[in-house]
Amino acid sequence: MSAPSLSKIDLNLLVVLDVLLREKSVGRAADRLNLTSSAVSHALKRLRILFDNELLVRDGRRMVPTARGQSLSETLPILLAQVESTLAEPVPFDPTTAEHTFRLAAPDFISPLLPCVLKSIAAKAPGVSVRVFAFSPTATLDMQTGRYDALIAPSFRQTDDLRGIDLGAWPWVTFGRKDHPAFADWSLESWARFPHVLVSASPPSGRNPIDLTASKLGVTRKIGAIVPHFSMAAPILSGTDMLLVVPSVAMHDIATVYGLAKRSLPFEIPSLSFSLFHSATSGDDPASRWFRSHIEDAARTLGGSE
Repeated sequence: MSAPSLSKIDLNLLVVLDVLLREKSVGRAADRLNLTSSAVSHALKRLRILFDNELLVRDGRRMVPTARGQSLSETLPILLAQVESTLAEPVPFDPTTAEHTFRLAAPDFISPLLPCVLKSIAAKAPGVSVRVFAFSPTATLDMQTGRYDALIAPSFRQTDDLRGIDLGAWPWVTFGRKDHPAFADWSLESWARFPHVLVSASPPSGRNPIDLTASKLGVTRKIGAIVPHFSMAAPILSGTDMLLVVPSVAMHDIATVYGLAKRSLPFEIPSLSFSLFHSATSGDDPASRWFRSHIEDAARTLGGSE
């Protein structure tokens, strides 16, 4: 006989059948299921039609399973246990005992967030480590394919494969050494008079929001140096008359170390917003959610939207 179609199976009926096969009594099964005997008898009728088999037959005052019923008594408990396991809540993530490495992709100018993240994680999860990857044009694709657990990136529209939350926005500011001559009479003209450090892995195109806005105001800044990483910029600023325009978070810690000062841009430009992204398919994992919560806390600590 062919198996019943899954579309016709009521899972509740299988639960009733499992108890009936254990108790071999409609009355006792009704008591265990907190149902009436009439409801259990009705369920048994439906089960007999579903399986095209008596399943349980009377033998005097007791009920005994048919061969099909006996077979089901052996497989049903396993099946129902698997269903319960499938539907159960995921096993909670225990940071105190976990041995795990989380993978984060991010632009290097958010590096001031990392000490906050790592300090918080180390205090709660001694077996957890974080591996940070450089942000790249393929980062979102890599995120979708499972290479990273989390991605920090300038805000963009989430897709079917990615989910994101806002981390905040940081204003663009200009950094230079504390006694920089431009700061004595801060203006658009003094901002453009001195050379700038540009952090970029590729040649400047002039299409970034800073240069586009300055161009509309009739000003073109001179790029005095191009470096690939923000860690190289602070020493240059401290020993030269160069300036650097970055989101304020980029120099959060290092500015004091190198004796740098900051000024607001001498023209209006929207703050740079950041989002924290995760995979739509794997991002609901308890461990992943726990990790992302520490990044969110760090962003709040550093004052997103400051």
